[in-house]
This record gives sequence, structure tokens and C-alpha cells, in this order.
Amino acid sequence: MASTVIGAGICTVLLGISTGRGLQEAIDHKVATFHGDLQVRGYQQALSADADALPMSDADVIRMQSTPHGQSGAWHSACFKAGMATTHSQMLGAQLMGLSSLPERVSKSLVAGRLPAWPSNEVCLSREMARQLRLDVDSTFEMYFSRDPASLPTLRYYRVAGLYETGLFEWDERIIFVDERQVQKLNRWTSEQHQAWLFYGATEASDMDALRALLPLECDVYSPRQDFPQLYQWLDLFDTNTWILGIILTLVAAFNASVVVFIRVIERRKAVAILRAMGLSTGRLTQAMLALFSQSVLKGMLGGNLLALGLLWVQWSSQILPLDPQTYYVDHVPVSWDWSGFLLANLFIITAVLATSVLPAKILSKFHPSQVLRMA
Repeated sequence: MASTVIGAGICTVLLGISTGRGLQEAIDHKVATFHGDLQVRGYQQALSADADALPMSDADVIRMQSTPHGQSGAWHSACFKAGMATTHSQMLGAQLMGLSSLPERVSKSLVAGRLPAWPSNEVCLSREMARQLRLDVDSTFEMYFSRDPASLPTLRYYRVAGLYETGLFEWDERIIFVDERQVQKLNRWTSEQHQAWLFYGATEASDMDALRALLPLECDVYSPRQDFPQLYQWLDLFDTNTWILGIILTLVAAFNASVVVFIRVIERRKAVAILRAMGLSTGRLTQAMLALFSQSVLKGMLGGNLLALGLLWVQWSSQILPLDPQTYYVDHVPVSWDWSGFLLANLFIITAVLATSVLPAKILSKFHPSQVLRMA
């Protein structure tokens, strides 16, 4: 019984840690597709298609691109422009995301067609936007842009080279990836003028401070967590829920473990009384009870870990458990192999179980041996 309860508890906690962390990483990875893992833009400047060009010299750009130090990744310059995409039967508000080159994450999100060949008017838009505009690969459409209220809208023609899908519908419904030079021409900018620089790659907390020290005062560094706080607050709830679940299951396992120890000691009360009459100390009695119970604990921990890792491997390899992408932004339960989290969960549960199993032994050590032997 004790082994089963402990095994079920550790199995559930490991599953919660892995899937919760996996969902966070999957959504964070997708958000960074449109934002970058780090983004350099104007100081206290919101994400906007109307932002001015960055006041950065060539020397500033060279210094910026030397950071993050020791991290694998790539910098991409970007410009944005809001407009109205139209076809012969549909009209939809959209935003051009002009990039110097297409990041690898966007390339991996391609579901139809091919990558656009830049410089050209070829674009990559989402499958959802193509559905709403009734477009397909190699279709053409028009976009109207407003430069200023006193002039007529500017018209541009674009050809669909490929369709992407990330599952982030708020972005998929409006973002069109295009050659950055197309946006610069609409803004009447030179090829050296950009609204933002996006870094795609592994980053650390210290990288933002290192970058900030190299930039002009008019520029700053932003992470997705800073620009989309509500989304990340929602993601942080998964950690909170996992901890609450883990604590509840640990308390249940510890309570059942203490009950089992109590029952097993009662079953051996005559032997315990004799040993106590022979001078066995309370500390040695507690050690004996823990040694007696440790086999059940180890069996439960081993079984729970094997079961959890087996279930996680099945989900990781076959993705058999689906999710609603409109709610969770992913179409299956993601798995993260958080080995440090697994180790901490095991240490926490085994410590709690062994600590609570000491209490019954302490209580029974107060019984007088003569009373126990008389009752036996």
C-alpha cells in the first residue's frame, strides 16, 4: 500500500512538472518567432508599426551583434508596416513584418509552398490569413498603406510564396513576413534604417544587461516576457498549479506512509516491547522503523519514476494526447525533460515521507514495555 501511494504521488508530480514546463517552453518558443528571444528598439517604445527608425550607427550595430557572448544565434533587422490586404472578394487588416532574412523558426513553421526568395515581392503569410483571403500558394493580392492623411493610400502587390502556421492565432491572423526592403521603401527609408533588431537564439538573464550597456541611450532591450506580461502570467500559473499539486500529493503520500508505519509497528508491538525492555533506545528504535519502511519507499519511488518516464517518452515520441490549439496554442501535450526538476521532486517527496514516518515510531516509543506485554 505504501509503495503504491508513494509511486502514484511521484508519478503524478513528475508528469505535472514535465508537461507544465513543456507547455511553457513551447509557447515561449512560438512567441519568440514573431518577437525574437531579445529585441532591440527605441527606449520605452511600444511595439508599433508607426515607430521611428533606430538611432544606431554602424559601430553600434557591430558592438550589438557581438553580444550575447558565447551564445549560438542570429540577429535580424526588422521593420513593420500596417495596411489593408485585399483580394477581389475579401479585405483584411494585416501587418507586414519586414525582415532582413527569414529566421529558422519561421522556416520550420512552413506548412505549404516554399520560402520566399528575397529581394522580391514574395511573402509568407499564415494559413489562417490565406483561408480568410481565399488565397493559395503563388496567388497574388494587393495591400493598401496610408502614409499621411493628406495623400492617397499607397498600393503594393505581393505574391504568396509559402504558408506558415504557429498556432498563435492572435499573430497568425495579422502577420505577413516580407522582405525588409519592401517596408523601408514604403517608409521612404534607406537600407540602413530599421525599427528593431531581433535576436534568435539561446539567451541568459545577464545578456540583456550586457546588451543594454552597449546601446545608445535612445535604445533598449526587451524580452517577450516584458512585452506580453499577461501571457506569461498565465504561463506562470502552470508552475503554481504544479507546486500545489505536488504538495497535496506529498502530504497524502506522507500521511499514508505514517499510517503504514504505525500499523507495522503495532503488528510487531511484542517484539518492540521486548527490545525496549532490553534497553533499546528511542533513537535506535526510530532507526529500525525507518530501515523497515525504507524498502517500501524505495520500491514506490522506483516504480513511480519508471512509470512517469515511460508515459512521458510515449507522449514525447508519439504525441498521442491532443490539446485544443485555440486555448493552449499547441495541438498536443508537450514534454520537457527537466532532469533537475525531477531530481528535486524525488528528494522533496522522499524527505517528506521519511520525516513523517518518524512520528509513529516516536509515539510508540512512549508505550511502557510491561503494558504492551501484558496486553499481548
